[in-house]
Amino acid sequence: MAGATLDPMQAPAPTKSLFKRTLALFFGMALVAWCALMASEVYDIKVVQARNGQAWNHVWAEHVLLQLRTQGAGVGAGVGAGVGADTARLPAALGQLEHLRSQEWREMGYEPPTILLQVLQHGQLLHQFASPDIGRRPPPDPAQRASNADWLYVELAEPQQGLQVRRWQEVPGDWHFGLHGLAYYSRPFFLTLPVLMLTAWLMLRVGFNPLRQLGGQIAGRSPKNLQPLPPSPYVELAPVVDALNALLAQLRDHHGRERDFLLNAAHGLKTPLAVIQANADTTLTSTDAARGAQARQRLVDGVRQATHTVHQLLSLARSEADPLTLDMRSIDLVGLLRDRMVLINDLAQRRDIELELQAPADCVATVHRETMGSLIDNLLDNAVKYSPPGSRVVVVLDSDDQALRLSVTDQGPGIPPALREKVFERFFRLPDQEEPGSGLGLAIVDSAALQHAATVTLEAGFDGRGLRVALRLPRASAPNTA
Repeated sequence: MAGATLDPMQAPAPTKSLFKRTLALFFGMALVAWCALMASEVYDIKVVQARNGQAWNHVWAEHVLLQLRTQGAGVGAGVGAGVGADTARLPAALGQLEHLRSQEWREMGYEPPTILLQVLQHGQLLHQFASPDIGRRPPPDPAQRASNADWLYVELAEPQQGLQVRRWQEVPGDWHFGLHGLAYYSRPFFLTLPVLMLTAWLMLRVGFNPLRQLGGQIAGRSPKNLQPLPPSPYVELAPVVDALNALLAQLRDHHGRERDFLLNAAHGLKTPLAVIQANADTTLTSTDAARGAQARQRLVDGVRQATHTVHQLLSLARSEADPLTLDMRSIDLVGLLRDRMVLINDLAQRRDIELELQAPADCVATVHRETMGSLIDNLLDNAVKYSPPGSRVVVVLDSDDQALRLSVTDQGPGIPPALREKVFERFFRLPDQEEPGSGLGLAIVDSAALQHAATVTLEAGFDGRGLRVALRLPRASAPNTA
């Protein structure tokens, strides 16, 4: 149904899990780390080992060329019996060199790479050697004189003797990208996956236990228990607990305001309602016309007093609202003062009291219009109500770089210095006060001032007589003051 509210008790069950999310992130990071290691391995094989393999290929080709030089002039001369003798010794010498190469690789913990070696003199092949396992991959094409994806190639020459050394060496790492190589790298990850899952599950289970305990503490509370939660020793949970405690404090304050409002209403309306009831009974039962007329007048006065008290209670409740919920706007305080003085002017004329406003042409401030209007109304109402006939009430508004200042000065009886703090309490009235009232006016003024971070002070009025109520509104609350 449109406009219906969702009952929290009937809210859909949650479908997401922070525990599973964290567990998935844990394994996701483990997979990312494994992929990063694989990428590092690929770079090492494709770049680093290929570069090192070509360096080794060049070094061993140099060794072969050096060995050829040590065979002497017979190889170089190419005539007579010396040529045959040196050529016959060449395979044995190069075979011994290849044995040393293989031994060096094995001592380093590696399998010797597959090679193909050719020695030529004046374009004629003198010697060729191939590793026994060269058949496990397509052999190099002797016509191709450059490195490719499978073979690293180097060629050295000795121009004086017409010697050439051609050497092919397998590109390292092809095993790593085969089925066996991938199985070699992935096997540890997948074999340790169950251990990682169990370990992570236990760690998260224990790690999330304080959060479950916090949820249990909240769930076990009664709706009336708004006391703060005990502080959490965990850095991660402390902001949650602090936020919950701040919310509980707001709820306590809200409930306190509601309770105070009910108490204030009961206290403030008790007297006028009693007057209304008594005079209503008299009006209905009295047969004396004069007494009935007096009862009706008192009934009207009681209704008026009850209405005024209700308005005051509503103003007090509004002035005690959370400042963060107020709609603060930039308004002209001079215009607001004029509007409120027009409303009180009828009462002032009946009491023969002159109203005077001393203010600049305009004065813009950021305030809550209704609350500030209620504050001004109560200041003016008190000043006019307690001033003697023929007197005057002066309203002054000025400002400087620090603050706005609003004051209302009357020529009434004033307030003794000893009671100037007491009068801000609700329903407090001065002793021997004859004017009717609810005792809420200055309490409303004080609460409204607090909402605007303003201060209220009570001073003596003109020439030490009467009362001057001064309001100081910091410039921070009125940034656009003109």
